[in-house]
Amino acid sequence: MTFWNEDRIIDEAENRGEYKRSTCYQLYPQQLLRIKGNFICIFELNSDIKMDILFFIRYGISILSGIIIIVGLLSSVYILKELNPVIAAIGGLLFTIPLRLFWLSYMMPVLKIKGVETVWFNPGDHPDWRYLANRIIVENSGRSATKNCKGYIDTGKRKVRVCWMVPAERPNATINAHDEERLDFCAFYINGPTHRKLKVKTIGKDEGEMQEIPKIIAPTEEKWYNPWECRPLDGIEECKVLITADNADPVEATIKFNIEKKEIEIGDKQN
Repeated sequence: MTFWNEDRIIDEAENRGEYKRSTCYQLYPQQLLRIKGNFICIFELNSDIKMDILFFIRYGISILSGIIIIVGLLSSVYILKELNPVIAAIGGLLFTIPLRLFWLSYMMPVLKIKGVETVWFNPGDHPDWRYLANRIIVENSGRSATKNCKGYIDTGKRKVRVCWMVPAERPNATINAHDEERLDFCAFYINGPTHRKLKVKTIGKDEGEMQEIPKIIAPTEEKWYNPWECRPLDGIEECKVLITADNADPVEATIKFNIEKKEIEIGDKQN
């Protein structure tokens, strides 16, 4: 976490009159800050501490196991007055286990939900509708690439996948070490026709009837479709985002929908 850098950004935003610093922001583990109208920085304190503890435990177990094996070998030499070849072979073999665990822990990729950014776009192939896409920034702060990263929206009743921003990374993304990818999480309606005339009969509606365009939509794991073909999220106030990978621990966070600002806010994280 580069706290000084984020603090400098806040100071610059204050000088421009774009942001007013809260007097109690340091009391909270995460603080949402809106900078330059369409970018959100998030202070991460608790999640960083949790990751440090997790790494300490992993490293500690590996180091402690190695120390125990070395002490056992030295004790056998002291007791037997010589290094028994069988004991030495067994000890050397056992020593490779904590050594490998240490290396795997050291090189393990670490996924973190870093923040949110927004961008205007036209979903599908219709320029008549404009939405404000909310993309979740997912960072890999580890020392190796994460493989087959997947993003989910979990509403409590169902869990569905959503797509990554870059088409080449769909449906599963690879995030290199110390790199970021954007997850297209949802989009808020800005302008365009509020209804459309049905060309074919659908469930509950006949051909020619008017269909209301959803105000909040989510993509599939493949791409953004036309607004009425995307997954509607109207009426949902809170859900969770879940990021999984083949070779990294999953991360999730609580997402709250701010209808007035047409943006999502990241709450509690479980990195």
